[in-house]
Formats: sequence, C-alpha cells, structure tokens
Amino acid sequence: MTLVMEQNEHLGEDQLESYSIGNLAEPDAVCLEEHVLICETCQDRLAGSDSRVRAIRRAALKRIQVPERGWAAWSLTRLAPVLAALVLIVASGVALRFSRQSAVAPLAVALEATRGPAVSARVPALRPLLLEPGLEGLRPLDRYHLEIVDRVGNEVWRADCAPVPGRTSTVFMPGLSPGAYFVRLYDDSRTLLREFAVEARDSR
Repeated sequence: MTLVMEQNEHLGEDQLESYSIGNLAEPDAVCLEEHVLICETCQDRLAGSDSRVRAIRRAALKRIQVPERGWAAWSLTRLAPVLAALVLIVASGVALRFSRQSAVAPLAVALEATRGPAVSARVPALRPLLLEPGLEGLRPLDRYHLEIVDRVGNEVWRADCAPVPGRTSTVFMPGLSPGAYFVRLYDDSRTLLREFAVEARDSR
C-alpha cells in the first residue's frame, strides 16, 4: 500500500498495527513516522499498538515453556496458537528495532557541508534524530539518497530525502551508536553530491 496523509487526518488502526509488527514498506514507514512526530494523538495510539505487540511476545514466551511431562502431552491444537505467536514475534523483530525506546523526541540536526575533516554536527548517541541535510546550491531533484557510514565506510543507515517546496527537508533515523560517521548525499545515478561529518557522543 502507499501511505498518503491528508492534513488533520489520523492514522488507521491497520496502519499502526502494520508498523508495530514490521509489515510496512520503508517509504510508508517513513511517512508514518513523520506524521507521528507532530501528532500527539497518533503518538499515544502507536504506543498502545507497540504495547500490545510486547504483551503478545510476553504471552508467547510463557506458552512455549514445555511441561516436564514432555512433548507427548502437546497436541497440534495446543501448539497452533503458540506457533502463530512465534511467527508474530519474528515479524515484529524489525519493528521493535525502531519502536519508541523512550519518550525522548527526535533531535533536529542541521547538516552543513564542511571542508576537510571538520565535524558538521555533534549529536547525543542513541537519540532519535531528524536530519536536515543542506541542499543549498544543489540541482533540484525529486529525491536525494542519504547514506550514513561509519569511519571505515560500513553502511549503518540509508533513506530517501524528498524535498517539499517551502519546507525543510528532513530524514528520521532512530539514532547512532557513539562514534564518528559520514552522511553522504547521492542522486539517482549514485553520484556523490555532498558529504557531512557527524560525531555521536555518549552523554554519560
């Protein structure tokens, strides 16, 4: 499905549930996350959906404990709901990576191109981020490809950035582990257009 949000429209229960179990395509998940950032009603409803997923996981973990008398006492009828719960756990694994680990709001980070090894931005480690890559001076495109790599070039995150006229272009990501990173901006032909240096610091 393609998720399109109208002004003042709230997310549907099926959309929230699909996101909570990790069954939402990445472009739709990005659209949902951007809406949730500004809609307190949908934030509460998404928290409820995530809570139900966690409750199912806990219940499934309890039910898969086999009695001492062995597997012989387990019939197919009794195993069916347990197996269904296990399937849901696997499906929700990806979503739980991006679940609301805390109530901390994403930090808006304006990225500016620099010369040499200078750091464009310093951010708290593991905090959700709303990246604002500087597009000034670039040829206008329908979308840019944003990639984050660590200091040795290993990819840690990738997303698309679709500029909206009259608005700041932002990309949501769940956070970075402590360390140094490069945020790279490409066009559709994978031509490197701009690079930003970012350092994630442990707040402890």
